[in-house]
Amino acid sequence: MFDVATPRVNGDGSFAGLIGWAIDITDQKLAQAAFEKVSGRLIDAQERERSRIARDLHDDISQKLALLSIELEQANQSTDGLPASSKARFEEIQKRCSEIANDVQSLSHRLHYSNLDYLGIVAAIRSLCRDLAKHWQVSIAFRDENVPEHLPKDVALCLFRVVQEALQNAVKHSKAQQFSVELRATPDGLRLEVSDAGAGFDMEEAMRHNGLGLVSMQERVHLLNGRFSLESRPGEGTKIIATVPVIPEDGRAEAEGNRTARVEGAA
Repeated sequence: MFDVATPRVNGDGSFAGLIGWAIDITDQKLAQAAFEKVSGRLIDAQERERSRIARDLHDDISQKLALLSIELEQANQSTDGLPASSKARFEEIQKRCSEIANDVQSLSHRLHYSNLDYLGIVAAIRSLCRDLAKHWQVSIAFRDENVPEHLPKDVALCLFRVVQEALQNAVKHSKAQQFSVELRATPDGLRLEVSDAGAGFDMEEAMRHNGLGLVSMQERVHLLNGRFSLESRPGEGTKIIATVPVIPEDGRAEAEGNRTARVEGAA
């Protein structure tokens, strides 16, 4: 129930009573829970599809490109009787093939970051910052503080995707050369901050057009009962903050069960 009460006073200032109303918001809460469930399934499906495409790119396309590059190199070694222009053309084709292979490998890496599974969230974010800084020729400072070594998979994936989306948007649109990423433990979870001192943007305009991947980042954080905030103004840079609670693995099933019971009880 959603209750609202407003006090009323007499002309002499004495209390006259309350005027209020109550609204049954059970249907609203059930609809919200259903939406979150569907949204969560969509994100899970998206991650599974990312992993599948990444495997296909790495195990199939990348291997074929590598073989093609080897064949071109061998063909180039047997062109002694050809004009210099033809040999130069062979070398140029081989170079482009290698560049495409590197691009495919990089794309596979972005779709599924294996470091997150094997090394944990801190190492994965540090590696991501290093790769993006090298690719875009910018400076990205990463700082972590008291981050648990082992995190639930959904929490680690959420934070990593927020960093990935925020940094990719920032380096593309902010026109800045320096960026900052900070991940630290708080009494109730983890706090992530991604900031820059670049061009900034109009937040209302961005939210109205669902730009900059804001909806995706918000949904990921909210699915974990976290908080997401965005601070930006034209010419004053951008700051994205995500705070996510961390529940120990042995308490996650109990918390999820309590949450489901509350929803069912509301009906």
